[in-house]
Amino acid sequence: MSSLLRASVDPEQSGAGGSADVQYPYADGLARLQLLYRLPTSPAPRRLLVVSADEEGSLIGGGWDSAVSVTAVSGLGVALSQGSERFDAVALPFVLERGTARSGTEAGNDEILSLVRELLVPGGVVVGHLTHVCALRHLLSWSGWCQFVKAFLRPQGIGRSAHCVERLRQAGLTEIECFYVQPSIDAPMGLIPSQGAASHAHFLRAIRSASSHYGRIGYAMRLLLAHAGWGGVLQPQLFFWARRPC
Repeated sequence: MSSLLRASVDPEQSGAGGSADVQYPYADGLARLQLLYRLPTSPAPRRLLVVSADEEGSLIGGGWDSAVSVTAVSGLGVALSQGSERFDAVALPFVLERGTARSGTEAGNDEILSLVRELLVPGGVVVGHLTHVCALRHLLSWSGWCQFVKAFLRPQGIGRSAHCVERLRQAGLTEIECFYVQPSIDAPMGLIPSQGAASHAHFLRAIRSASSHYGRIGYAMRLLLAHAGWGGVLQPQLFFWARRPC
């Protein structure tokens, strides 16, 4: 997927002999993150539910063109029991990370996705991001290793992109897409398909084009990983979306 950054030119400030006033509406990392969450519902996002326990997550709804609601994971079951309205999109920023909300509220990934599915209208989309626990930068720390082991030991754990796809499929969702975020979710510039030839080709091309930024050993290790089809371990987050069947 091509770069998310786009330039817009103010026509009143451009003309013959004059300099153009170039503006970059997605120069800010948060603006690009908000754009990512609008991609699967483009061009007309409607009722959005953001599942988050912190202020950072609630910012995901910025730029949405209609009603935005925010709830914690614990509020999903309450919303269903009270006959809450259904939503066209549900955002899960870091909610599936380790199967818990950031507030510490325990909830399994399958349970969360099941509740989300019921809150979506037919054809509605669930979209979110989570830590890629197989990423090398996470494995360099003790907490990262603990998260890695936990993800692979838990039946509902999400350790890599294939696990993410499987959890979404088990929840009865369709049209599933899972990506690596380039370079990171805090300042995204693009999405890389997590499976298939496109992913393999991207990592080989990206590493070769940036060879001058690495030492010999670092470059050789990255290239070896890419050739083996493991280029994704260089990316720290996963981004996904899926739909409730009509």
